[in-house]
Amino acid sequence: MASLTNAESFIVEKKAKCKRTQKGKKEASGCGAEEVCTELTLLFDPYKIKKRLTQSDLGHLSRLLIRRDFVKSHFLRWMNEETVRQVESSKGADVIVRDMDTCSEHRMVFVFWASSGSHVFKGGWIKEFVKRRGLAVGDEVGIYWEPSASKFHFSLLHKAN
Repeated sequence: MASLTNAESFIVEKKAKCKRTQKGKKEASGCGAEEVCTELTLLFDPYKIKKRLTQSDLGHLSRLLIRRDFVKSHFLRWMNEETVRQVESSKGADVIVRDMDTCSEHRMVFVFWASSGSHVFKGGWIKEFVKRRGLAVGDEVGIYWEPSASKFHFSLLHKAN
């Protein structure tokens, strides 16, 4: 298998587990049974940060909070020095967040908040994601940094309701 070169690509493989469906009376003898594969396995999952949204993420503070340890291990290490410097400053870095589900791009600010000890996406989070996508408490979102494009990628992985 060729090596993965594009983090956006999902490669799936059929699992050996197949569901047998009955086809006439031949099922008992095992003859004529039709096999249908019903499960897929994700070999590459680019969403390094997965977060269940809380009321705090959807409220009046208008920001998505991401734990510092996740940011250090999955985002900052892949960003250029200037972007890291901006993120760690009180102003933050202007970033593009691509909504992979709707193929739309949004400008936001990614910044470290010393008061919470976490990083946040702000400046459009509520309008561009929460309201536009109808996000709710318990929804699971995924985020990853694409170094070659210098942008974040976002997806709604699981709807709570």
